Amino acid sequence: MLKGLQITLLAGLLLFIPLFAQTNQWMTDYTVFDDNFNGTGYQTSSVAVIGLNRFVALVTETPNSPILDNLFTPPGNYLVGYWDADSGLGRVPSPINGSQTTPAYGTTAQFTDWEYILDQVKLKGAWQIAGDQSGYVYVANNDEEHNILVFELNSGGVESTSYRMATGNANIFGIEVDTAGYVYVVDYEGTDAKTDEVKVYAGIDAEGTTWGEFGGHNDAPVATIDLPVGIYQGITVSGDGTELFISATSERSIWKYVGDPVGGYTKAEDFSFTLSPDDTVSNGGSGTPSVLGLAFQDDFGLVYAAVDTFIAQGLTTGYPYGRIYVVDGGSAASLDTIDIAEWNFARTGAYDSGSNNGRAGGFTSVCDVDVDPEEKSVYTQTYYGWAVEKWIFDGDLAVLDIGQISAQIPEKYNLQQNYPNPFNPVTTIEFAVEKTGLVNLDIFNIRGQKIAGLVNKTLTPGSYKVSFDAGRLPSGVYFYRLTAGTFQQTKRMILMK
Repeated sequence: MLKGLQITLLAGLLLFIPLFAQTNQWMTDYTVFDDNFNGTGYQTSSVAVIGLNRFVALVTETPNSPILDNLFTPPGNYLVGYWDADSGLGRVPSPINGSQTTPAYGTTAQFTDWEYILDQVKLKGAWQIAGDQSGYVYVANNDEEHNILVFELNSGGVESTSYRMATGNANIFGIEVDTAGYVYVVDYEGTDAKTDEVKVYAGIDAEGTTWGEFGGHNDAPVATIDLPVGIYQGITVSGDGTELFISATSERSIWKYVGDPVGGYTKAEDFSFTLSPDDTVSNGGSGTPSVLGLAFQDDFGLVYAAVDTFIAQGLTTGYPYGRIYVVDGGSAASLDTIDIAEWNFARTGAYDSGSNNGRAGGFTSVCDVDVDPEEKSVYTQTYYGWAVEKWIFDGDLAVLDIGQISAQIPEKYNLQQNYPNPFNPVTTIEFAVEKTGLVNLDIFNIRGQKIAGLVNKTLTPGSYKVSFDAGRLPSGVYFYRLTAGTFQQTKRMILMK
């Protein structure tokens, strides 16, 4: 642990760093307090977003040493629900008159049970969960049948449903669900003896499935993917299930597959994202981080990747590192970074400060990430900070001028690439309008949040241009979208100061 006058002075200086002292203005909206009232209560491995400030945290206590040999037999494994949360409120059920709730804070050997009539399955070796906007939470469990267990979050807490699905004999790790309800799960370990490390199941409401049938829960997957020998700790998909991304953790890479649950998937060989050899822990720590949990943001095809040394504890190993990379799902380019460790240090003056100030998780140890599809906020967890963090992005633009450059009727709607690009700080966008009607030209930040509306008016056929000033924005990647009737087109631009 860092000590002494040097840290005291540095912490004092860092208190004067502005709130927006973060690349591209990423910052925590809140971190749930690590306490009896709102904390998760123990080491927290995953988070699943249900809606705005509504999410479920998964607690997976650190297994006995050697950890990796006992990964799927942790001393405790349970779910904690949050409803309309902020740093100090939202955990359900909430404490009353200071009394403890179940699960109790800071108490080992607690487990959540999935129960339906006479059917009961205990959480065992679950490391990741996924959520949908209906309130369902899917757990990649490692009981004897390696079930996908389905719970539901409401204002009263996390409750069992009638749904579960046995996946076979292999330990499962990453899990995701698309907007059509298909459920995707990936085995922790790929071997030559298997050809189905990724399994895709029809949704809980799909015709002919046995998710909720007593004596059922045994459907065959509708699609599988054969992965090579290796370790896999994350999976995510586009909302329509046509793009699938996997954390090849042992390779420090993200792999992409294209297709769909009905026709199957093939690997996209032109997608290549691998951490560089010098992407390692510094600032007094050590270790080799890799890609862990993943999330997909549909609006602009962005993959959010949790990157850290997996549950590596302490300043001599992992705490000075921990980040989320924002990756273009098409080109595999790394577009932005949420540097959680440096945010913690800037807010508290240390890498192991704890998470009681509502803005920093303290003990940087990110394993998973999720995105609210409506607000586009990013949610993650701090394993050793016993907390969930909500991250937001801010920025705005200023319109300089809009005008028609030609009244000639174009053959079709069209959105041109802005010029210059990259730019600093003024750029121009040209577009063509085929028919008289309402036209919108909007600007979005890297997390898909609309930050400016450049055009929102009825235009006659012709060609137009808009100039605007991004002088108040930090350097980074932004998106602009033209919408006119059923036409919609989006392009990317780069501000480089």
